[in-house]
Amino acid sequence: MSRPRTEGERPAADRDRSLRDEVASLRIERDATAVRPGRSRGGRGPGALLLWLIPLGMLAGAGYFGYNRMEQLRPKREVEVASVQRMTVGEAEKLLSAKGYLQSCRQAAVGTKIPGRIARLMVDERSEVRKGDLIAVLEHNELDAALRTKRAMIERARAELQEAKADKAEKERSADRVRRLRSSNVATIEELDKAIAGRDMASARVEALEAGIGVLEAEAAEVEESVRNMQIIAPFDGTVVSLDAQLGETVNTMSLGTSGGRSAIVTIADLAHLEVETDVAESLLSRIAPGQPAEIAVGAVPGRTYRGRLSKIIPQGDRSRGTVKVEVEILDPDDRLFPELAATVHFLPDSSVDNPDAGRTLMFVDKRAIIDEGGHTVAWVVDDRGRLRKRRVEVVVNQDDLARIEAGLEAGEAVVVGPPAGLNEGEEVRVAD
Repeated sequence: MSRPRTEGERPAADRDRSLRDEVASLRIERDATAVRPGRSRGGRGPGALLLWLIPLGMLAGAGYFGYNRMEQLRPKREVEVASVQRMTVGEAEKLLSAKGYLQSCRQAAVGTKIPGRIARLMVDERSEVRKGDLIAVLEHNELDAALRTKRAMIERARAELQEAKADKAEKERSADRVRRLRSSNVATIEELDKAIAGRDMASARVEALEAGIGVLEAEAAEVEESVRNMQIIAPFDGTVVSLDAQLGETVNTMSLGTSGGRSAIVTIADLAHLEVETDVAESLLSRIAPGQPAEIAVGAVPGRTYRGRLSKIIPQGDRSRGTVKVEVEILDPDDRLFPELAATVHFLPDSSVDNPDAGRTLMFVDKRAIIDEGGHTVAWVVDDRGRLRKRRVEVVVNQDDLARIEAGLEAGEAVVVGPPAGLNEGEEVRVAD
């Protein structure tokens, strides 16, 4: 009978198999230790994470609010600002400015001398007319009939005059014959007196007919003048700026209201010669004189300026307003200008007449906003958020109060006037009222 084998006596193959089984029993099952969905290790889910995030967010918000509140309570430096303006050189150099309205040097409301109804209208608004051109014709049928009657009466009177002249000649010959017979004692004194009386009566009738013809011709001329007055004529070269009556309307020599008709048919203005009528304060009147150059800006024509000259100072003040009325002639008008447009007159020094840049539009800023720093010309710009931005600028010309800017600034930007020392880039400032 064989005895069992001890551990040392087992085959090597059995020992190796037993060792592998023991190692395998020690292997960790991954599925058993995997974290279940919806849970964190240690049994904590997303709710616990949110509980930590809420107080952290509250602390961050409180810190941000506190910082902003401190910034608001911190005193800001107050600065004075000026805007960068786009203007002409003439505006920058002006002695003074005044607002007014355009008017024509020659303007007339053309009406009629005789009441009547408009039969023909030859023009419209903006029609160009020359002196003597026919504008309108009023109905004049009755006058035409009266004129024909006068002319017929004149023809009849002239025929009667011819007859009277023939009778006069006959009476003169008869009187001469009776005078000769009387000298021979053939005719009596009564016959001679009768012949002379007949001759004188014939002469008087001729004179009466001639005078009557003169009266008829004068009456006919009056009717002809009335007919001519029914033709409305342009009094000067110009443009029809207003059509005050329409075809078929009745016009009168003076306005009698709507029922009585109109007093003017058209308004004509000489648009080639325009001027600005404006008021100048009495205290500033000493700055200008007749012939003073000016630059004129018209609101209806943006981006365009016109050359002007002070043509007249009206010698009558307005004590209620403290002003004096002046008239400024426009030297280079165009077809975009017409009466009653609003205009601004910039009176210039005499030296501006020969300045070729007087009409150019450039950028200008208050001269006090430009400073020299580190060998460069700079300006402090206040942005939309009220923070400072340093800009390097290029200044071409300095006027008395303004600096002409070539580069570095844009029209409409706000720059600090007389910037104090110690300004910092990005610093928040408060704009003075």
